[in-house]
Amino acid sequence: MARSTTTFAEVLSTAMERRGATLASVRDRLSERGHPVSLTALSYWRSGQREPERTASLEAIPELEALLGLEAGALSRRLSGRLRRRVGAVEPFNELLGDPAVEAVVGEEDVCRVSSHLVVDVGAQGEILRARVRQVVVADREGVDGITLFVGPDTGTEVNETEMSAVAGCTIGEVVDLEHGIRGSRLVFERPLALGESTITEIEARRAPHLGPDFDTEYALAAEQRLEEALVWVRFHPDKVPARCWVFFLEGGLRHDWPVDLAGSSSVHYRQTAFGPGYLGVRWEW
Repeated sequence: MARSTTTFAEVLSTAMERRGATLASVRDRLSERGHPVSLTALSYWRSGQREPERTASLEAIPELEALLGLEAGALSRRLSGRLRRRVGAVEPFNELLGDPAVEAVVGEEDVCRVSSHLVVDVGAQGEILRARVRQVVVADREGVDGITLFVGPDTGTEVNETEMSAVAGCTIGEVVDLEHGIRGSRLVFERPLALGESTITEIEARRAPHLGPDFDTEYALAAEQRLEEALVWVRFHPDKVPARCWVFFLEGGLRHDWPVDLAGSSSVHYRQTAFGPGYLGVRWEW
């Protein structure tokens, strides 16, 4: 009895033999279609020594399937490497915040978050002008069309009047208010993603005008998954620089804060790689 071709390498090798394709011909055709992959990489994939894991390699898989006459997903659904991109499961948002009363995140297993950047601008009166969040995600299933972004209320309150607007890469879909001021906004991608395909979204959050200025002095980025990179950047008006500033993180039950000397700068940032689940942020005093 013939052995069932169940692994990525076996399916790839069988398809290439059936089509009479060589590694060089596959490389050339992928390159022509905007997906350069080296002969070495293709050889590793075919032999089973390695699997595609980098974003550019994952994006080439649907084209590779088409070139070899395979049905969509025939290779990509057999990837184990894409599962290793996520270290640990998604942390439900309520557990991340330590608030069991808030409903858990739904649907976040659909994507693997690669990076998340939070940029906060502070005005001349110490008011928050805007906060922007840019995310890079990779689809963990065929046809995923969006993700949920959760925003917490100002420190010490349960009121969330944040208004979200799309800057690039998405539109704002359904907005749901959960308990204790947590608001979830559905970010709808420009089009559904193929398995392993990446996309970038950028949104802007502002305080509702009727509430007046927001003078909060702490902002944090929550990571529900392990991220390749997490970054918070707070930019102060040159005429309104804080007297004291700290950066902090909470990960795996460990919290640590430490002071930062701005040393003549009007901004502070905190970056970590291989971070999460957890949150990291910046706080300051005038």
